[in-house]
Amino acid sequence: MISIRLCALAIGSSLFLHAQLPDFTPPTPLLGAVLRNDAVEVKRLLGQGADPNEARFLGFPPIFFPVMYQNAEVFNALVDRGADVQARDRVGSTTLMWAAFNETGRTELVEQLLTLGVDPNAKNQNGETALVWALRLGYTPVVTALTKGGARNESLVKESVEKAVNLLQKSGPQFVKVSGCTSCHHQSLPQMAAGLARERGFSVDAQLSQQQTKAVMAMFRPLRDIMMQGTEKIPDPPISVSYALIGLGAEGYAPDATTEAMAHLISTKQLPDGSFRAPPARPPMESSDFTATALSIRALQLYGKQPEVQVAQAREWLESAKPETNEDQAMRLLGLSWAKAGSKHLQSAARALLAEQRPEGGWAQTRTLQSDAYATGQALVALRWSGQVSATDPAYQRGIAFLLRTQLADGSWLVRTRTFPVQPYKESGFPHGNDQWISAAGASWAAMALSLSASPARQEVSGL
Repeated sequence: MISIRLCALAIGSSLFLHAQLPDFTPPTPLLGAVLRNDAVEVKRLLGQGADPNEARFLGFPPIFFPVMYQNAEVFNALVDRGADVQARDRVGSTTLMWAAFNETGRTELVEQLLTLGVDPNAKNQNGETALVWALRLGYTPVVTALTKGGARNESLVKESVEKAVNLLQKSGPQFVKVSGCTSCHHQSLPQMAAGLARERGFSVDAQLSQQQTKAVMAMFRPLRDIMMQGTEKIPDPPISVSYALIGLGAEGYAPDATTEAMAHLISTKQLPDGSFRAPPARPPMESSDFTATALSIRALQLYGKQPEVQVAQAREWLESAKPETNEDQAMRLLGLSWAKAGSKHLQSAARALLAEQRPEGGWAQTRTLQSDAYATGQALVALRWSGQVSATDPAYQRGIAFLLRTQLADGSWLVRTRTFPVQPYKESGFPHGNDQWISAAGASWAAMALSLSASPARQEVSGL
């Protein structure tokens, strides 16, 4: 009895599975030939009058298969007989998308399809373009060919920036709520990212921007008197207070008595050699004298009183100091740019930073680590804002491609923390658990770099 039941079950399962399997029999001899990538048979069938646009296999007309195989001989044979290169698969993907998505990086069919008039900016039902498909494989020759053929990444950049800024803006108030203070990673850098995004015409939540500004001022306003005294009570002013002022500048905050006190406190921290010192315990954001010096320069320029002498002294230090990490390199270039250093120093600093770009287009925080959004975004911002590369420069575009490719669906990038846990993590609503603070900083730099690849939509007021 048991064996009969098992046999019946097996037969029933077999029939069920058979019913679920699609039929892989090619509906026409020509489709069978292109599926086998058989050029001789394809040409024979076409010579006998086979219709190159007849029937589909799994939603694909015949022209798609030589594109997938990167077989120019079969492709040309079909085109010569009238194959429709404008055909789409069942989800609306074009022949050009499939040509762009090849592991070899070959451009022959991509270029030919562009010449034949296939729209490089056409989208499928998922909103994807040929450039989106190509970028999944890195900054390959296919990406270059598509760009030369008219493919645009504006919509990709817009979506990326807005998702990142939206996530950053929403997590900022939650960070204040759970920590009781404001921060560089959840307030200042997101303010800088929001300011640049707004200038480039991207969507930014004005109410959340105002809320961030109010939170920063609510923290510093009660400290005004002790800041005017040059107190040691506030930790790391050249970085923490400078970032706060630059974030406020990005939001267009007008100078007042509180910002004057903040700038005064920063001014008291300059060392005799012109630099500003940073404690080494919290890399990358709070560990570099280059960061402390560059940020202090910009904060004093935005909100200080007659900062020219201090800026000049800081510039001299930056011109002679030797950077080691990516943070050092990027912040040195930014500081030199803000301090209006000569072209010789700017070009030298830019060359050194460009030399650290990895083959996949990104930068790493140190030479022993992998590329990430923090180091890549920061490097691109420094190169772009200093005027040493244009938005169309191949190095900049490789970096942008790296950021677009590595952004996660929620709008974030994962950046691994490497700092000593001076402060216990508290949940801010930004993804990635114990890595959330540096990931938020990385998303800010990445969003700024992406924004800087677009043209300004209005007069620039950013703290940068």
